Amino acid sequence: MDEIQKFGQMVLGLIGKLVRRKQEQQYDFSLSLADQEFESEAGFSLRMLVGMDSDNLSAFISNHPELTPANLDLLAGLLIEIADDPGSDSTEYLTCALRLLDKADESDRTFSMERQEKRMIIGQRVKGDA
Repeated sequence: MDEIQKFGQMVLGLIGKLVRRKQEQQYDFSLSLADQEFESEAGFSLRMLVGMDSDNLSAFISNHPELTPANLDLLAGLLIEIADDPGSDSTEYLTCALRLLDKADESDRTFSMERQEKRMIIGQRVKGDA
């Protein structure tokens, strides 16, 4: 239980750093530094996670008990924030965020308005990139 909470707090901390940088209009938040911090805390790389297809992602999630539906929501939110960074491949991050939201729905088996709102954000950003 502590590991699940620790993981959620770590993701929230990274989201907080990204949001503060955006509010201060300082886009110097390094994705590689975030990835290193994430890997040292969580034991896996964000870039690795983003590069997975749906089948590998499902297997990965099933092997990581800290990836609860709530933490998958947080992780999807982090990827949505990272997709705003000018140096990132936003489509790749948004696609992974959508997969994480789908996996959270499968695990949770309940409707989440917050997940639906994140899906709408992803849809708007994907349309904006097209």
